[in-house]
Amino acid sequence: MNDAILLVDDDIRVVSALQRSLYRTYRIEIAAAAQDALDAIGQNAYAVVVSDLQMPGMNGVELLANVKKLSPDTVRILLTGQADLDAAIAAVNEGNIFRFLTKPCPQPTLCKTLDAALEQYRLQSAEKEVLKETLTGTVAILIQILSAIQPLAFGRASRIRQYMCLLRAELQIADSWEFEAAAMLSQLGAISVDPSVLKKYYDGEDLSEVDRRHLLSHASIGRRLLQVASPATTRLARGPSS
Repeated sequence: MNDAILLVDDDIRVVSALQRSLYRTYRIEIAAAAQDALDAIGQNAYAVVVSDLQMPGMNGVELLANVKKLSPDTVRILLTGQADLDAAIAAVNEGNIFRFLTKPCPQPTLCKTLDAALEQYRLQSAEKEVLKETLTGTVAILIQILSAIQPLAFGRASRIRQYMCLLRAELQIADSWEFEAAAMLSQLGAISVDPSVLKKYYDGEDLSEVDRRHLLSHASIGRRLLQVASPATTRLARGPSS
């Protein structure tokens, strides 16, 4: 389980002192600028990021908002002075941070907050893993059904998955299981379509108005099938999350 903590402050003496005082209990890394922190997050996974608010170029609220985009599971904590409480409260309300601490922060308070943040990260990771296992099992069954009933649609879904994998590699997306599952399930509703109609469509032949309406309904039918199969697959019916 990842337990790395990144401390960010433009005063390197502050984060260096924190690192020296906490290294026996926590796995601490430091960054002296917001961009350095973002570069580190782009290369490594962190359970927790603790950032000072007042920094040149990019303040702590902006940094943690970017951390949320780059690494949504990372728990974010803001260090702020008394004069900046309004900004810290706004950041909490906007969902950009887990907690904020006022400076100077006593070490016992900081440790208690870091423990809570690490526990929050563990809970999020465990929930995500359970969801992934549930979805994986459900998706496997649904794909088997699709391949047995509509081999043509299954082949199309497999090609969509291949294109998605190429796009994933181009965009450098590390964890793509949701995207791959969504690609394979994209043609699930085709099990309700007459195979002869599906073949005509794939061959580029003209369809009657009735056949065309029936074919176009496969997306909504696939969504309903996903919802019936498992509540956990509902978000796949809406498409992969960002």
